[in-house]
Amino acid sequence: MNQPLDATMNDLFADQADQERPPLDGYRLSRLEVYNWGTFDGAVHSVQPKGQTTLLVGENGCGKSTLVDALLTLLVRPQTRNYNVAAGAMKNERDERTYIRGAYDRTIGDSGRPQIQYLRSAQGHYTALLASFHCATKKKSFTICQVLYLASDNSVEKVYAYTEDERTIVGDLSGLEASGVARQLRERGFQTATSYKQYFNWIQRKTGFRAKAMDIFNQTVAVKDVQRLDLFIRQHMLESKPWQDKVERLLTHFSELSEAHRMLVRVRLQEELLAPIKDAGQRYHERVKQQVAARLRLDACAYYFAVKSTELLEPLCGKWRQQIQFLVDEIARLDALQKDKRNQIARLNVEIERAGGDRLRALPGLITQAQQLAAVKLEARTRFQNQLAIAGLRPAITSPEQFHKSRQAISDRRAKLVNERRSWREQDDKIKYEIGSLSSQLAEDRQELAALEKRKNNLPQSMISMRDSLCQTLRLAPSDLPFAAELISVADQQREWEASIEQVLHGFARSLLVPAEIYAKVAGYVDHNRLTDDRGKGQRLVYLKVGVAQATMQRTAAEATSLVDKLTYREGHALTPWVKAEVASRFDYQACDTVDEFTKARGAAMTKNRHLKSRGIKHEKDDRSLSADRRGFVLGWDNRQKRLALAEGVQQLEQDVQQLTSRSQELADKIDRASAAIESLDQALAVSDFDTIDFEKHEYEASQLKLEKGKLENSNDQVQELKLQVAKLEAEVDGHQQDRDDHIARRTTHESELRSGTAFLNNARRTIDQVEVNGRQDQHREQFDAIKELLKEELSIETLATLEADTERLLRRDYDKQTDRLAPISKEVTSAMTRFLKKFPDEQSDLDADVASLESFVELYQRIAADDLPKYESRFKQRLNEKVLHEVGMLHSSLETEREEIKNKIEQLNTALRLLEWKSGTYMRLEPSDAQDREVQDFRRDLANCLTGTLDGTPQANEATFVRIEKLVAKFRDEGNERWRQKVIDVRNWFNFAAREIVAETGQARSYYDGGTGQSGGEKGKLAFLVLVAAIAYQYDLDPNARQSDRFHFVMVDEMFSRSDDGHAEYALDLFDRFGLQLLIVAPLDAKARVTEPYVGTYVHVVKNKATHRSELLEISAEQISGREDIV
Repeated sequence: MNQPLDATMNDLFADQADQERPPLDGYRLSRLEVYNWGTFDGAVHSVQPKGQTTLLVGENGCGKSTLVDALLTLLVRPQTRNYNVAAGAMKNERDERTYIRGAYDRTIGDSGRPQIQYLRSAQGHYTALLASFHCATKKKSFTICQVLYLASDNSVEKVYAYTEDERTIVGDLSGLEASGVARQLRERGFQTATSYKQYFNWIQRKTGFRAKAMDIFNQTVAVKDVQRLDLFIRQHMLESKPWQDKVERLLTHFSELSEAHRMLVRVRLQEELLAPIKDAGQRYHERVKQQVAARLRLDACAYYFAVKSTELLEPLCGKWRQQIQFLVDEIARLDALQKDKRNQIARLNVEIERAGGDRLRALPGLITQAQQLAAVKLEARTRFQNQLAIAGLRPAITSPEQFHKSRQAISDRRAKLVNERRSWREQDDKIKYEIGSLSSQLAEDRQELAALEKRKNNLPQSMISMRDSLCQTLRLAPSDLPFAAELISVADQQREWEASIEQVLHGFARSLLVPAEIYAKVAGYVDHNRLTDDRGKGQRLVYLKVGVAQATMQRTAAEATSLVDKLTYREGHALTPWVKAEVASRFDYQACDTVDEFTKARGAAMTKNRHLKSRGIKHEKDDRSLSADRRGFVLGWDNRQKRLALAEGVQQLEQDVQQLTSRSQELADKIDRASAAIESLDQALAVSDFDTIDFEKHEYEASQLKLEKGKLENSNDQVQELKLQVAKLEAEVDGHQQDRDDHIARRTTHESELRSGTAFLNNARRTIDQVEVNGRQDQHREQFDAIKELLKEELSIETLATLEADTERLLRRDYDKQTDRLAPISKEVTSAMTRFLKKFPDEQSDLDADVASLESFVELYQRIAADDLPKYESRFKQRLNEKVLHEVGMLHSSLETEREEIKNKIEQLNTALRLLEWKSGTYMRLEPSDAQDREVQDFRRDLANCLTGTLDGTPQANEATFVRIEKLVAKFRDEGNERWRQKVIDVRNWFNFAAREIVAETGQARSYYDGGTGQSGGEKGKLAFLVLVAAIAYQYDLDPNARQSDRFHFVMVDEMFSRSDDGHAEYALDLFDRFGLQLLIVAPLDAKARVTEPYVGTYVHVVKNKATHRSELLEISAEQISGREDIV
């Protein structure tokens, strides 16, 4: 890049510069130098007007526009300047890159593609542009320059430089190194800048021109045809704004909006078609429930009557068995009595034959035997009654009948005690389980309380120990990985909302926050390690990757009822801004003091009672104890309240454990007493025969024998006495026989009843066993009340069979009726399903038009209604309001702003025109008016209508807005509307421009000059030049009546007069001269250039060597221009 500059540069105008000229006012171009710029290659090429108007001539393609573009590069901002505009070049045909490399031709390469030919390589050299301006009256100068070169990626690097004196390229810009160009320039006395804005601001301070001065300078270069006033104003006085990017952004965002609208229309139609399925499905389910209920009642009928049969027959069969056993025992006893009585009769008959002596001798032994049996059985009776007393039974037992009744009472009492003992044991088991759970909770709370006393946050110890392990392994501080709860706290004045806030933030608060820079390390640890607490118990971890904090939405006073406003945040932590933004974005719940506010809230909302609403439809209320227990709270960095709650909880748990332990002991005592009673009753039931405890019989027998012995000892007629006893015994035997026959008849009857009852009972038990094997007993029992209501009379052993048949018939008839009612609603459901699937065939892979898919259809409806529809409505509304309407509003606002800017600019021109005399005593005033072009008017109306009604925010208003925008966007997108598109978004086309001649003294209007019709072309051309000079004078801040000026006085015109007649050209040149403007006039080498001679002080001829493709600057004279002599 370090190259020596040619010291023998083409300094053409030394002689001209030496000639004495009168001082010229204002800052004027003194010197222009280019080095390695376009086809000006290898040496410094210089033009030195010394403040004089300069004529630059040459054939087409020789390099005139290259010098023009050098000045544009030095003065005009890159975004607005157009290179080679005189030749009608496209905007991107030339650029700084092609000038740096010296592009000179375009050929077709071997590949058949166009190739640009360059004079210089991309690397190893630099380009320098320099212009010096001098104000003779103030004796001040300044120089601006730019050094340009290509980087390794072929991008243009540029350094702006400026200084308050005159400089040259050879003297000040030679030998620059590639690195540190700006530094080298500063070392050589220049000030440098990296942006045009800083560079421009310096020039503006030096010259005092207005912000748009260089824009009008740029526009003036492009002025060619001045025949139509309105076109001239549009094209040259008004700058074309690049609205294409805004239109493209609108089209892009509308494409996204169209997709969102398409999805919204889809889900709306899906919801519309699914709603009848849901509604019919509800009726279908109701009918199915009724059918199922009827089927359940029918299925339970046999089980019901089987259970009722067992309930009736089991006690009866037991009673019959007891009665049969009693009768068997009685028959046996009577047989024994008969045998004993007959034996006594036989002995008495023998005594009668022996006259009674043996009887009297035998009676003492018989008395002793009876007394001994009575004593043994009395002891057995006492033991039996003591066993009953232990169980709380004290029946009077003096006969076989009473004994058999007592055995039934003993069985009932034993069964009751067994059931009570089982119940008490179950209660005791539950109490012991609860004691175990509470003891475990007590131990955990004691441990948690001890841990909380060692730290300040409210998180469970298990989460802290899990994080400690992670941080220890990764060598991180716990503060590097905070849980969200450690950075959030409920404000002290909002404690009444604490339980609800804890419930809303439950999951987020327990999330570990992982900064992006350590995310990979944490993810690796989590993936490769089992997460446990300090006791080795597995844990669950949710962690969030934290990036840059989003901007939080500014809240108004009206929104101060949000959950977000009831929180405080840990100051000073790096992640606090992210947490604030995340809470504001995800948990903006409206805090509602009343249920009325809660029900009217459109978005997420909560009450103080942990009643939550999300997505507008999902509601939740959690009244489990821990949800409102401060011991479960985790937010904040002050755990004093939690420790106090835990301490109170520990005390309460200790009391609860003590109370439950006492209750368990009471139940244990009851169980022990019941077990002792059951054991006593089992021993009592071992006595199966009343005779074993019938001591009264033997006492009575002993007393009768004693009586007999006394009578025999005192009787004179022993034989007669014995005969009386025989007669008595025979009567007793006959009575026993009669009783025996009755007992046999009753036993036979009961045995027949028992056989029938047992057979019926066995059938019922088989039915019950089959149901229990299938596990349907609970299901059937649920139908018992409904079946019982159908019974027409009381259920008994006599009505059992008849009622079962009648009931089964009624239940079957009801089931058939419910089945018949189900068919039409089933058809309605499947028809609605078919309509949906026909409209959305892509759903057929997951859904069938069958009632079996009803749940899937309902789930789809619920998902669409609860999630998809709100999501797509929100997305559509968001993209409409935040994207498309924003872009439409920006486009409309920008276009309207430009419209006002144009009107203001016309007023500025009118201010300048007021200073210029049009004719003697008159001046011209420009009058803009709205164009009557139908396309422009329609576009402006349609664009404004797109913003009409957008504040309503209703779905209907949004839809109408979408339709209006869609219509406008369709016109923008239509490739056939390119002409229309370019026309309507160019605000310059929104105006028609005319001029009115005003008498300066009276303000009276005189002539009127329409922008496109009326008046002569010559007058319109003169008017256009007047407007141009007025615009320049205004932007340059020039006063034609001022005696001295320190403003910018340089203008460049490129073939401005090539299409104007000499009279117009002379008028324009005279106007420029009246304001003391220095011109650089670029013109072809033809006779038209002669009209400039009275105003030109310097002449330059640009030529190009066809062999080397390099341009040169040559000195010429006015005579050569006039005579077109050979000057090469």
